[in-house]
Amino acid sequence: MPSLVLLCGAGLLLPLTAQLSNEYQQILTLTPYPLAIIVALLGYGFNRSRILFAALNLSGAYWLIQHGLQTSLNQPDAFVLFSSISVLLPLHTALIATYKERGLFTPAGISRILLITTSYLALYLSWVNGSLGLYLPDLPMSMLEMLLHEYYLSEAAAITFSVCIIPVLLSFVLRKTYTDAALLASFISALIMLSWFNEPLISALFVSASLIALAISVVQNSYRMAFIDELTCIPARRALQDKFSTLGKKYTLAMCDIDHFKKFNDTYGHDVGDQVLKMVAAKLNQVSGGGKAYRYGGEEFTLVFTGKNEAEALPYIEQLRETIANYPMHIRNQNRPDNNEKGQQMRSKPDSGEVVSVQISIGICEKTAELADPHAVMKKADEALYTSKKNGRNCSTTVHYKPESKTRKRGQRKDYA
Repeated sequence: MPSLVLLCGAGLLLPLTAQLSNEYQQILTLTPYPLAIIVALLGYGFNRSRILFAALNLSGAYWLIQHGLQTSLNQPDAFVLFSSISVLLPLHTALIATYKERGLFTPAGISRILLITTSYLALYLSWVNGSLGLYLPDLPMSMLEMLLHEYYLSEAAAITFSVCIIPVLLSFVLRKTYTDAALLASFISALIMLSWFNEPLISALFVSASLIALAISVVQNSYRMAFIDELTCIPARRALQDKFSTLGKKYTLAMCDIDHFKKFNDTYGHDVGDQVLKMVAAKLNQVSGGGKAYRYGGEEFTLVFTGKNEAEALPYIEQLRETIANYPMHIRNQNRPDNNEKGQQMRSKPDSGEVVSVQISIGICEKTAELADPHAVMKKADEALYTSKKNGRNCSTTVHYKPESKTRKRGQRKDYA
């Protein structure tokens, strides 16, 4: 979403740049350089090699545009330079999209940095020497013919963009990372910039938008690492602590713990234990009634109900507990494929693997005058959780609210697998 907003914003601001004074136009022209330095430092500091590579790619192309293409493309040197940038920029972006994060100062990282810098440096040196125009007769016809007369993209550049967008899109769809979203945005920016190259300050505007998108992706990735649990993909304990600062005068906390989780690990291994955590987290994340699920740590989870007391939150919690208890969990066979599509096909067939039931115990506490601090409320909810454990597990215990009748469903044979 930030990348999309930046692209739309750049498009809306483009007609207004011509109305700026020369001083502000000069500032806009210089803006990509400090942005590129900031993005490169962010990539280096947060060990995001693809971010740094993308900053080098954009800044290298922009440097050549500002120094060699502020003139008519009818000149041989300028035309060859523009045609070369139109191929190099999408090609490097596609390669960066396929890279894996393997560090910067590794043989692979250094070679990738050299590939980007040397390609643009070679173009720059050829332009300085005035030898680029000599290559004009040797260029293929596809680099000489424009795809459409109203656009500045050659046939060769259009083919390059069409081919290179495939790995960029695949990386975005398969990896689903903020970095890949920013790379896709920079790819689209390059296409827009080179197609409407005659527009004043279009390169400064869209390169700046691309660099800002890359910087935002670093922040988003850092936030996800800090506040989202990597295994279960739900908010983690740090996010819960931040939530505590925004709670109002009325709320309820529920501490949830997976019953006999250690036995799952000891019996089936830690891989199955991870499956159990993922399944429970997915169910808890579907809680209704305005609740929000967090992974507190280990096999413990926390539910936060803002604006509800224990009596109001209990029906939603009980419904959730029963949903988890009645969910038949299939223990994955050792020969189960890693591919999701094949795994779905196997799930549609009769499974010879073992089926077990996972149960959780829950302790519930609301904010009161005596328990005004969220940490105090959570401590009481934790005590109620251990009461649920002592009462036979697979049940919920409230601290203040006492239902008139509490019935518990008789355990089935599969519950004790």
